[in-house]
Amino acid sequence: MTPTQQTALRLPEQDLETCSLFECNFDAVAAWVDELPLGNPQRAGTSLRTAFSELNRVALTPLERFRLLELLRAPAHSVITSMTRACLNQPIVLDDDSQIRADLIADLCSLMAAGYTLSAIHTIQNNDHSSEVNPARLACESLHRAMVHSGQRILLAYLLYQSVELNCWAGIHQLYALTERQQLARLPVEDSLRKMRSTVAQEYLPPLLLACSRPNQLRQHDIAGAYRAFQEWRELVDLQDPELGSGLFAVDMQGDQPPAFSELLVRRGTNYFRFINTTALIKHLEELKHSRGTLGLRVIEFDRETRLDTNLLEHLIKSLGEISQRNFARQQSRSTLYIAAGLSNVHYFVAGERSLDEVFHGIANAARNENRAAENPFMVSASHGDKWQQANPEHNVGDHASEEVIAAGIDVDRITRAALEQNEQARQRPVRHVVHSVRTTNTSPGGYCVEWNDPPDGIHIGDVVCVRESDMEHGDWTIAVIRWVSQVKHAPMLLGLELISPRGTAYAAQVKMPNGEFSRPIRVLLLPEIPLVGQSHTLVVPRMVFKEGQRITLTREEDAFLVKLKRQVASTGYFSQMDFDYLRQLDDDIENSRREKLPTAAFESVWSEI
Repeated sequence: MTPTQQTALRLPEQDLETCSLFECNFDAVAAWVDELPLGNPQRAGTSLRTAFSELNRVALTPLERFRLLELLRAPAHSVITSMTRACLNQPIVLDDDSQIRADLIADLCSLMAAGYTLSAIHTIQNNDHSSEVNPARLACESLHRAMVHSGQRILLAYLLYQSVELNCWAGIHQLYALTERQQLARLPVEDSLRKMRSTVAQEYLPPLLLACSRPNQLRQHDIAGAYRAFQEWRELVDLQDPELGSGLFAVDMQGDQPPAFSELLVRRGTNYFRFINTTALIKHLEELKHSRGTLGLRVIEFDRETRLDTNLLEHLIKSLGEISQRNFARQQSRSTLYIAAGLSNVHYFVAGERSLDEVFHGIANAARNENRAAENPFMVSASHGDKWQQANPEHNVGDHASEEVIAAGIDVDRITRAALEQNEQARQRPVRHVVHSVRTTNTSPGGYCVEWNDPPDGIHIGDVVCVRESDMEHGDWTIAVIRWVSQVKHAPMLLGLELISPRGTAYAAQVKMPNGEFSRPIRVLLLPEIPLVGQSHTLVVPRMVFKEGQRITLTREEDAFLVKLKRQVASTGYFSQMDFDYLRQLDDDIENSRREKLPTAAFESVWSEI
């Protein structure tokens, strides 16, 4: 195997005699761990961060350091797991509290990795201190733990759509290079905390594979699920020497970058790299996809918290098995773009700022239905006024005004009162549909890259959006999908938008239930046919609501059509795009169905047999 050049790992100096939190012996650390407030993960994590930081600076034998780190590792694992869950399903741009938790998780992972690396390096440099245990075993277990926590640090960055910190990739590459030089990369190590047995090379693979899988195009739980799946499938992937192996991806052992396409590394003339051969993994994923399709299953379940759907399988097959190429060249652009995100918002604006009820019934009928609801005493919402006043109506409390306001007897003129009432009505009326203004950084015929300084909650990868350039305020809304997200600290968030149709039409869809009734109206978008690129008309529908072969009615005011859904042409975690065929117009279909009768000959033949 081609040797990798040794590069210095960044480790702290041992300039402390002892820790301020405890004496550096087994019993003292065990007693301190028992007192940790694990019910408050952030407080316990802060104490653990101080403990790891100081322990890494105390001069200890490798075996002593390893044993103390093992004592601290269990509560640290509990804290990291709890705080990671708290960071998920949050807005893409974290608030201050969530960012503090994320920084604490990153610090714990980095400090633990540094501590175990110290134990391994000191063991390799001086075997005398390891007389109680096999030095190779101690070094291998220490490097194994360091690799695990370095991978967790990289996973956290991808989960939060943030860039991996400087020297993080360099550190994990150097750890593996050190393990290779010591011929320890393929030795199995027991990890009782995680209840698994693996090698250092196998722990190195999940973060590499995750980086190859375009994680900025995945939802958070898909990123976590893919990482968990790679831990199960890592035996199907092999790191190979450049002189003997091959692979679509390769990793530069001397760089500070994630894996890249091997053609790029070979073209650069890099000598110290390893191929990542994913051939067996791709074959396994394709078999899983085929078997799930045959059985009609859409989910692979590893455990209670980890589930992979077929959309994620398709993404992994494509990202790990194909070279991604741009179809269009990007051009720098600094223009204003209006954007609305989510199927509900897109449907509203594409419909001309009309609600689903107005699309389904028409504006006049929708207003008539609202008036009927207002006149119906059973549909009028109950007053939520003061309970004391409701029970004692004879007591006049001045319309709930405070005594100071009543005593002041403030009077305002007619114009001011009207303005105040208008502001109060605007404040009480919830704003459901909002258009945001963003700035483009580059554009192409296939989409936009936009800067979003203060994105709202609810922005997700895979969500449908509608966009319109500022100089086309009265033009059609273009339909697009959020393909990727990228964040750098103290910089605007970047979103990649892929255009899927130049326009769309808002419809209300209904499914005929088994009892003959129709379901409530559901928002769908009809995307027109584009003959130039060979794209047929499709429907954008909510995910997991409709299925192939289903017949649904599309209604827009007075127009109604019956369509049959064909195959699903695209899908994300938030919507599906389905091809369809027009059937007969709904009114004609109903009329024809009334006229259809069974032939009398069929009944006669039955009676003749009785």
